[in-house]
Amino acid sequence: MSRVFISEATGAGIYVFSDDHCPAHVHARHRGEGWIARVRFSYLSSTLELISIAPVKNIPLQRVVNHLLSDVQERLPDCRRSWWLTRRTTCLVNQWAVVDEHGRVELLSKPTQSAKQIAEAQYDPANEQLRVVFRDGTTEEVRLRR
Repeated sequence: MSRVFISEATGAGIYVFSDDHCPAHVHARHRGEGWIARVRFSYLSSTLELISIAPVKNIPLQRVVNHLLSDVQERLPDCRRSWWLTRRTTCLVNQWAVVDEHGRVELLSKPTQSAKQIAEAQYDPANEQLRVVFRDGTTEEVRLRR
């Protein structure tokens, strides 16, 4: 288990567990109130998704969840770094994507005619950069700094 940071707004500890599975996510654990939330993130965008909160009887108020998501968004580079250093995966291998004219890589839910399948994705936390290698041999360098 690797602690990423403490959410100032909620008091929850943000962690990445060494035995976790894809998709890339962090656990937010509030010991005092007894809830644990999982927040999914991406190496290709700044989009976050609340995956779950448990147990149901201790679910925090919506404003607390919003503060939590805001804190994770603010510390997204730290979350990516911790996931990469702990898990050594971006959870992008075998997914289908398209690359637009500006070099942005966008994941697809299913393959299309212009889609390429990701063979490898290496993250450089020091530079917040992602190197994506596609099965056709092409590569893309993606800068993640906001």
